[in-house]
Amino acid sequence: MIKAVIFDMDGVLVDSEPKNLEQMRGFYKSYGTEVDDAFMHSLVGSSYTYTYTESMRVMHMDWPMEKFKEKLDDYCKLHAFGYDEVLNPGVKETLIWLREHGYKTAVASSSAMHQIQTMENVCDLVGCFDELLSGEMFHESKPNPEIYLTAAKKLKVKPEECIAVEDSSYGIAAGNAAGMRVLAYADDRYGVDQSKAYARIHHMQEIKTYLND
Repeated sequence: MIKAVIFDMDGVLVDSEPKNLEQMRGFYKSYGTEVDDAFMHSLVGSSYTYTYTESMRVMHMDWPMEKFKEKLDDYCKLHAFGYDEVLNPGVKETLIWLREHGYKTAVASSSAMHQIQTMENVCDLVGCFDELLSGEMFHESKPNPEIYLTAAKKLKVKPEECIAVEDSSYGIAAGNAAGMRVLAYADDRYGVDQSKAYARIHHMQEIKTYLND
């Protein structure tokens, strides 16, 4: 019996991947680095460590991670977008319905905590989640299942009593490894393999279909 639904953020709650990739491409260009679409798509859903490592490779830099993070954060602040502009349809309504019907909810995202909290505030979702978990809280982010296992523990439910809603292959792998039922929020723009998910959904309210099947 499903008791909790745990959401990834980028690409699931908010359609922020195009904006994130636009920021990254602009950041590379500001340092004289041009990258192709295949490289950009390889970053979708990846861990921050992977993004850092690959960025240093293509930029031919050897910055420590903190310097990379500082410079990328500064660039993104100058070229910011509003999460409310890219909130996916039906998110708030579905979250309210879940909580009204006794389901626990959480965010488990590879994004930084300040980004998750900004999204929660800007999209008027404060109070819609029982827990917020960021990949920066863990030694390894997705596809390591630790973030999902920790979310279940904090929600006081078993992993098999959870649905994980994901979009990337890394996230789907993490949810599966944690023993959860994984729903893939359908996205065919970046060539991401979503075939390992339990099912694909095209709208948030479809989650209701899989709570008791």
